Amino acid sequence: MVRSLVGGLELIVNLLKSTNNEVLASICAAIAKIAKDKENLAVLTDHGVVPLLAKQTNTTDDRLRRHLAEAIGHCCMWGSNRASFGDAGAVAPLVRYLKSKDKEVHQSTVMALYQLSKDPNNCITMHEKGVVKPLIHLMGSDEDMLQEAAAGCVRNIRLLAQANRNAVLFN
Repeated sequence: MVRSLVGGLELIVNLLKSTNNEVLASICAAIAKIAKDKENLAVLTDHGVVPLLAKQTNTTDDRLRRHLAEAIGHCCMWGSNRASFGDAGAVAPLVRYLKSKDKEVHQSTVMALYQLSKDPNNCITMHEKGVVKPLIHLMGSDEDMLQEAAAGCVRNIRLLAQANRNAVLFN
């Protein structure tokens, strides 16, 4: 239905240029829903959603953080978007979101970090920014999805470290 609105997805992406946090949070929430459809996600990507989302990551607004992390997590499901988020500098600020007191921010952030951790360079950035300790803490959460995403992220970081260690040993 969204694609039937001519230019609708382009307009939505362009709203990410707003300076109003309420607008940004609402647009990120909409993008998170729209991006669940692969064809929509392809169009959003073509319209430059990745760098525009990445540009917003330095916010301290928890409502925006929650919806932004959710949008990033869903946008990771297309092509090279995971690597593109890393290249755009979105990973390090997301790690800082885990210091928030808001549990919904934690949930969406860990889901995004898990998706981002499927790219080796993002794992390196996460590890350098000290993500492992807060993720291990979040593995003890009552939320199954949060536990699994945190564990999956730590697993991906660990597998990369192990692969690098083995490469050094065998060279």
